[in-house]
Amino acid sequence: MQYVSKTTINHNSINISLLSEKTRELINMIGFSDTYLLVSKLGGQDVYIPKFPDRSKLIEILPRESVEVLSQMYGGTYLALPTSRQIDIQERNKEIVKALLNGDSRAKVARRFGLSVRQVANVRKEFPC
Repeated sequence: MQYVSKTTINHNSINISLLSEKTRELINMIGFSDTYLLVSKLGGQDVYIPKFPDRSKLIEILPRESVEVLSQMYGGTYLALPTSRQIDIQERNKEIVKALLNGDSRAKVARRFGLSVRQVANVRKEFPC
């Protein structure tokens, strides 16, 4: 009954309102860290949530308390999990802006993140400082 350690993403810098309704619902139930852990491991899948937490494979990923909450809310059903993409993109965009503010060129940042120079410029426009 071991679960993976929590994520290192700083949830205070993530704009929750930009996330899907299901992601926000999960965050309200089990917290940001456990939600991110769940969607980063199983996102995009329909996951069966048993009525009894001890019967759940989720106990290997999440703390027991979070699995109990999910069992209370969704026990006996399949839960369509969103992906972590929306969170990951916000985190990536923060890193892009940080690199630009540190003096890295758009071309260097584009190469680092596998984007075009235009995409980097668009990210920068989204986050004026």
